[in-house]
Amino acid sequence: MPKHDRLHLANLTKDEFAAEMQAGRWLLLPFGAVEQHGPHLPLGTDLLYAEHLCSAVAERINGLVAPGLPYGVCRTMRNFPGTISLTPATLEAVVGEVVAEFVRHGGRKFALITGHAESGQMEAMREAVLPLVSADPSLIVLAIGPYDFLDPIRREADLVGTDGHAGSIETSQILVLAEPMVRMDRIPNVSRPRLSRFRIMANPETEYPTGVRGDTSKVSRDLGRRAISHVVTEIVDLLERIDREGSE
Repeated sequence: MPKHDRLHLANLTKDEFAAEMQAGRWLLLPFGAVEQHGPHLPLGTDLLYAEHLCSAVAERINGLVAPGLPYGVCRTMRNFPGTISLTPATLEAVVGEVVAEFVRHGGRKFALITGHAESGQMEAMREAVLPLVSADPSLIVLAIGPYDFLDPIRREADLVGTDGHAGSIETSQILVLAEPMVRMDRIPNVSRPRLSRFRIMANPETEYPTGVRGDTSKVSRDLGRRAISHVVTEIVDLLERIDREGSE
């Protein structure tokens, strides 16, 4: 089997899988959402991004990529066509059971990487694995979100405070990863809208009727390449540092 194919758990036989678990490889689990991303990006944007990150990181650290979970918690975008949302409790249950099964088969190091940024998604993922690490503190489980390492890219692109959902950075990344899926002629001219910070709204989409919550004026392949490369390098450095030093 070519080396690249061996990065993906679904391509392995049962005996190959057992051997990889025995070898102590990092398990990278991609999570996404089926969620609207404005008139110009596909519903599967978040999983597409997470799967790419996992594959790129795995290739550099000899990790192993699990099949992705395409559904997530999408309360903010719930009223737009195409958004399919799980409750946090459902996602928590699924993540907890999946990771527990990998632990049962010998997994010890996990990076849960989500392309979907909603706080409910991140909280559910963290709550899901807390009982596992509490029962066995030697387990290493990381929960990494799509914006965790992007601050330097935002500063370089002058997008601090204006970056957001389906805006310049996210669109630029998908332009690099899946250009035919980006409807360039449909990108709305949006600057980051004013968003409620505290109010719980029945129809939050009234604040961003295009479905976009970020500045769209700086979309480019160069921005997308820089953002992806930076995030992959940061995750690789993080995992290698944990292997080397035992901590972040």
